[in-house]
Amino acid sequence: MISSYLTNQSQLDDHTIHLLFSANRWEKRSLMEAKLKSGTSLIVDRYSYSGVAFSSAKGLDIEWCKAPEVGLLAPDLVMYLNIPPEKAAERGGYGGERYEQLEFQKNLAKYYEKFNDPSWKVQ
Repeated sequence: MISSYLTNQSQLDDHTIHLLFSANRWEKRSLMEAKLKSGTSLIVDRYSYSGVAFSSAKGLDIEWCKAPEVGLLAPDLVMYLNIPPEKAAERGGYGGERYEQLEFQKNLAKYYEKFNDPSWKVQ
């Protein structure tokens, strides 16, 4: 359902897609915990911060967006690659997904900035 939504093959309410992304993170929680306990380091692309940033950038209440994430594993470190949206738009295949639109990406960057704390490394 998520893939179909991202490629514009289906439509979902913004609340619904937010909860589906969160449910996907919850689905993988026990596997992630097991990997960490076994000594495996995890590098995760676009985790909870991303879900909250994208949904709040669409106009959903930021506190509502954070609520389904409570209890998920917290990262030890967040690496945020601060790439200007105009530069990202130069990538091959850009525009193939729903949120790959220059104006949305410019707005989204403002929401990511709200989460920046000492655990973040901005590059």
